[in-house]
Amino acid sequence: MIQFVAAAAIGAVGVYAYSSFKKHMAALEAEEVKKAEAAKGPKIVGDLKQDPKTGRYQVKKNGKE
Repeated sequence: MIQFVAAAAIGAVGVYAYSSFKKHMAALEAEEVKKAEAAKGPKIVGDLKQDPKTGRYQVKKNGKE
């Protein structure tokens, strides 16, 4: 009978440890996703000018045309 109680206790500790591990890993993954989204942010290119011949836009060199 004591073996059954010990096995049940070990099983309960194992289930608790596994669920705690899964929660911790989910929190770490959410933190990584949050950091990646914050780092992505908008990319500032600068002022653009339109080339009259081609109609394409190009970045102005050093803020000058």
